[in-house]
Amino acid sequence: MAQSDAVARLDGIAPPGHNVPIEGDWWLAWNADPGLLIGIGLAAFVYLRGLRLWTDRTHPHSPWRTASFLGGLGVLLLAIESPIDRLGEHHFAFHMLQHELLMMVVPPLLLLGAPTTPMLRGLPAWARRGVVRPLAASRAVHRAFRWLTHPLVAIALLTFVMWWWHLAPGWYERAMESAWVHEVQHITFLAAGLLFWWNVIDPHPLRSRIPHLPRIFYVFAGAVPKDGLAALIVFSDRLLYPAYAEAEPIFDLSLEDDQVLGGMIMWIGGDAVHVVAVIAIFLTWYQRMRVADAREEANAARL
Repeated sequence: MAQSDAVARLDGIAPPGHNVPIEGDWWLAWNADPGLLIGIGLAAFVYLRGLRLWTDRTHPHSPWRTASFLGGLGVLLLAIESPIDRLGEHHFAFHMLQHELLMMVVPPLLLLGAPTTPMLRGLPAWARRGVVRPLAASRAVHRAFRWLTHPLVAIALLTFVMWWWHLAPGWYERAMESAWVHEVQHITFLAAGLLFWWNVIDPHPLRSRIPHLPRIFYVFAGAVPKDGLAALIVFSDRLLYPAYAEAEPIFDLSLEDDQVLGGMIMWIGGDAVHVVAVIAIFLTWYQRMRVADAREEANAARL
């Protein structure tokens, strides 16, 4: 089959919730959402522009941070625009893969990019003066920000978002049937992920209120509700998402195996990210302790 015929048949710009038969050429099932593409392009432009204009740097911004931020935008693009999105309409496992990317991969990559200063520097002057400054000076905004980023609130919101979309009766099916509900689902996953990882990764110059080493316990606490949900999905003795019984399968997976695989992606994939985070937290803490000890020894030697 010619590629043009395949693209025409796949109708890659079909919105989520419209189950278009993919048949054999699933790798061509890319989306083309103008809003998302423009948004990601603008975010990258503002970030890079801010780095270019940030000439009086008071703290270093390593190249790996830039690569991390741009990588986060790339993974976001992959999760929403690549065949992963369309395959998620036919297989629960791919929908779970998409959710994991939005909650567990994109947020930490973006935050590791320390986007606060570059994004502010990259905004037009009128936006900084007319929008950012009034918001930054607002006590209500400060109170809302401190409440949302409170560790217990962040874990509670992440838990609520995950459990609601996956277990609240009818809502998973609504996300599959309605384009705008599907977009709301993605936004809530991404927002909850950003709030959770905010307390793990210091998006310099802003800092988490949790001391460095105790963040290990915070990461574990956030993993428990997620693992519980994954276990319910994996060990369920019934089909939790009947919409997939009506979808045309792309791969040779039974509905039961597809559901188990999706639960395992949530379980093992999420825990893998948490383990990496715990190791990184410990190594960072250990390095800081070594630097502090070296400074104390140097000061003692001068005396």
